[in-house]
Amino acid sequence: MYLGIDFGTSGCRAIIIDAQENPVAEVSYPLPSPEVNNRQVTQPVSDWITGLHRLFKALAAESDLTLIKRIAIDGTSASLLMSDANGLPLTPALMYNDSSSHDEVLLIKHHCPTSEHLCMTATSSLAKAIQLKALQENQKVKFLHQADYLTNYLCDDWGSSDYHNALKLGFDVKTSQWPEWIFKLIPEKCLPKVFPPGEVIGQISPQISDEFGFSPDCEICAGTTDANAAFIATGCQQLGDAVTSLGSTMVLKVLNLKPVHNLATGVYSHKLGDYWLCGGASNAGAGILRQYFTDQELVELSAQIDLQMPTDLSYYPLTSPGERFPVNDPNKKPELEPRSESDVDFLQGILSALTRIEHQGYEKLKLLGASAPNCIMSCGGGAQNPTWLKMRKQLLGVPVLRARHTQAAYGAALLAKQGLSQYIRA
Repeated sequence: MYLGIDFGTSGCRAIIIDAQENPVAEVSYPLPSPEVNNRQVTQPVSDWITGLHRLFKALAAESDLTLIKRIAIDGTSASLLMSDANGLPLTPALMYNDSSSHDEVLLIKHHCPTSEHLCMTATSSLAKAIQLKALQENQKVKFLHQADYLTNYLCDDWGSSDYHNALKLGFDVKTSQWPEWIFKLIPEKCLPKVFPPGEVIGQISPQISDEFGFSPDCEICAGTTDANAAFIATGCQQLGDAVTSLGSTMVLKVLNLKPVHNLATGVYSHKLGDYWLCGGASNAGAGILRQYFTDQELVELSAQIDLQMPTDLSYYPLTSPGERFPVNDPNKKPELEPRSESDVDFLQGILSALTRIEHQGYEKLKLLGASAPNCIMSCGGGAQNPTWLKMRKQLLGVPVLRARHTQAAYGAALLAKQGLSQYIRA
């Protein structure tokens, strides 16, 4: 069997799959909310370890953990901490949405040889590492992401990462090495050794094996980010396969032969074996629906929508001002007027607008060099709406399906089982 573990902002989840990739056990545990202090968002590493132990105890009550062959962990992208050489945390983690490293971005821009780089944002791992390094100038330290730390903890071998998490720390996935300019900002010895996601990096530590009942031969794999694990979970593996996540916001990803980047609109690419996963995220999404409708109303009103009778409403349904993708306009205001007297028409107008944004998003990715989607898998709460699914299929002009599996923990379990072999060209 294979174990995948997903660490998010508010909780962690674990899924065991068998050799046929069927889920055989699933457990979850809530995590305390990160502490927010203006732009700084932190979480103590002890919360992660407590969550990991709780997952193991719950799994042990349901399954024989000696049968687990490999474990892989995903975590939130760009959540970073500083530890000593033996894994002792020297700081809380600066979480993925921590934007307190504005001054550090200026240093990155000064040393980076390109004018546009993924690390040139206050939320990047590199900006956070520069801020944290200033706290411990004289110590030998390691910078580790959430998935890195937990993966290293399992095998008690510190200082490794994967090229998904390391991307926002400045790792060059094209050359598979750290660029020289990074060392002017962070000493090379402080940066992790980078592995392909899913590659075995060691065996489970005797302490963890004895405490929770894992086989001493259980292998620990390099991890990934939560978003990439969710993509892997859907089973998409052909060029042009795309995934739209219809959560509070709308995230689009498409599998491509080459990387696509556009810093202004937040478009960037992760390497998946021989392929590239290109994506962008709109601030618009299903979150707007919660402001106007209950779950029951969404079901009842959606069933009354006549897709043969489009409305003339022209909305841009943001929950707050500002948009980045598919258009970059930090001052863009929500457009939800005029409000139709009919709740059915109002809902149809919002869903139609979100569908147009999705279509524009894939067109934007195509314009930047990504493949046009040949099939779109849907995940997130909005994917449960059959009327919206039909509406999207009409406009997007390709098959639009609900993904059977969407949980990041399931994707991490697949990663443990087969690595990135499904993305390797023959």
